[in-house]
Amino acid sequence: MNRPKWPSWRVWFSGSRANPLALLVAQGDLTEQGMRHFAKWSATGAPGESAEVRRCHLEGYEARRSLLAALQEALSTPLDQEDIFTLSERLDRVLDAAKDAVRESEVLSWHPDAHAQAMGQLLAEGTSALAAALRLLPRQLSEAGRKADESTVAVRHVEHRYREAMTDLLQTPDLRTVLAAQDVYRRYVLVAGHVVAVADRLWYSVLRAG
Repeated sequence: MNRPKWPSWRVWFSGSRANPLALLVAQGDLTEQGMRHFAKWSATGAPGESAEVRRCHLEGYEARRSLLAALQEALSTPLDQEDIFTLSERLDRVLDAAKDAVRESEVLSWHPDAHAQAMGQLLAEGTSALAAALRLLPRQLSEAGRKADESTVAVRHVEHRYREAMTDLLQTPDLRTVLAAQDVYRRYVLVAGHVVAVADRLWYSVLRAG
């Protein structure tokens, strides 16, 4: 299986690179990677993609733990420590919710459909914009804010696709399918909410650093 060539987050925790902002960027890259796998899983239901979502979630958690350790040791950071901490916490929730969506689908024996595919793609686009915004901090604040806006715009469409999905479910006679799909669809909306929360905090960080 061919994987995107993201650098390991561990390279940021060595020598002079052991700084919280670099680790936050690495966590953002892992979140982007995980959500791209989530989008592929949403299109295919492939077990290999769900495994990649879990892997990225675990590595993202480990990166967050390293970030917290770096924050404890840092005398100063290029971005406010509270902002780095909160952005990291909210990023972790994105992949955690995506992992839960995969797990819920497996428990309910539900296979992703066209609606899941559309929502998964929107979430991947939104997360990619977030990761790009993090890479721009703190030197290109206006551009980072613009990328945060792109992220919010992308994932706001998830709610629209959710309503379409729920409307189509009303035409499904199988109650078990309806209940399973409804549960998983709601988790896509939850992931979208977490992405927006990161984007909102990122804008707050931009305003404070400006």
